[in-house]
Amino acid sequence: MMEDWREQVDALRARADELPEGDAKVRALEEAVRLADVHGDGVLGYELRDALIDAATFGGYPDKALVAFAWCRVQQKKDPVRFEPEEMLWKQKWVVGRLDEFPHISRKQIADALDDVEQSFAKLDAGERAALKLRYQMARDMGDAAEAERLWQAWLVAPRDHLTDCRVCELDDELDHHVDKGEWEQAIRKAKPILEGRQSCAEIPHLTLGTLLYPFFKLDRMKEARDCHVRGYAMVAKNREFLSTVGEHLEFLALTGNLSRGLTLLEKHLGWALEHASHRDRFTFYAAATFLLGQVVAEGREEVSLRLPRAFALHAADGGYATRALKDWMAAQARDIAARFDARNGTQRFSALLARSEALAKEVRLFPLD
Repeated sequence: MMEDWREQVDALRARADELPEGDAKVRALEEAVRLADVHGDGVLGYELRDALIDAATFGGYPDKALVAFAWCRVQQKKDPVRFEPEEMLWKQKWVVGRLDEFPHISRKQIADALDDVEQSFAKLDAGERAALKLRYQMARDMGDAAEAERLWQAWLVAPRDHLTDCRVCELDDELDHHVDKGEWEQAIRKAKPILEGRQSCAEIPHLTLGTLLYPFFKLDRMKEARDCHVRGYAMVAKNREFLSTVGEHLEFLALTGNLSRGLTLLEKHLGWALEHASHRDRFTFYAAATFLLGQVVAEGREEVSLRLPRAFALHAADGGYATRALKDWMAAQARDIAARFDARNGTQRFSALLARSEALAKEVRLFPLD
């Protein structure tokens, strides 16, 4: 019997290795973890959770990555000899870097987690640049503009070491700063090595191509924007980890009057938004969907035919939906999430993001993609 469950674990792990990022891979590793826990094998449970953190992080389940890492972190503190913390410092960055996406996690909990990162790095006399980047991103995401600017400056001049993110990941993160400030040309100029295919990594250029849609649109470089959409959407269409990026593509389609294609994306990806744990990513998607449906309403289409998930609150068996009702539902979700984030953060960042989305109708410029 003992060998039977270990064989099951080996089979589950081998299956996970063969699967693409996503639900099936995560579920296979979760079942392997369950078997290890049932049979009291803490070392194997730790090893399997290590793999689960990877799968959940890159497969669109940040909540499951957080739970798995928290369990491992407890074991590290109990027995740092058996469970060497250094081996999981990269994953600690991934997990802590996404804590602010959950409005129920308090600012104090986030601050404590950031302190834990710095303390873990300090034991190796490394990681200053990586920690500064994490703090910068948290301040930016939570709307602490002055602190974000201070940390931005400090991050860029801090020395690189073995705990620093790869240069292409850092470069992609820099683009967000320039887009926030409306520095469209600067963002595109910095992204050139990525756009030309000279630099890439696991999630780049996937994220970058979505980020640059609006800058190209603002500069009326529409053919380049179209290329970013066509190339970029294909990269993110099958992985729920990119829900927020799908939202950027939805926004671009609404801005350019490609409403039918936008509705197709809405139909395909609403299921992700309904169940995704990241409230920030859901906010981006719902805000873009609200804008898209507002444009459909403005076009005079009172009803649309869509195959939406059964879990959707307004689900209609015949696929017929009142467009305004759909828009109102999406808007309500975006407003609720924005309110929860602003209450936690003590700023108006998400209200401002929502106001920006609501004002996009004034910028619409038709550009057929076909």
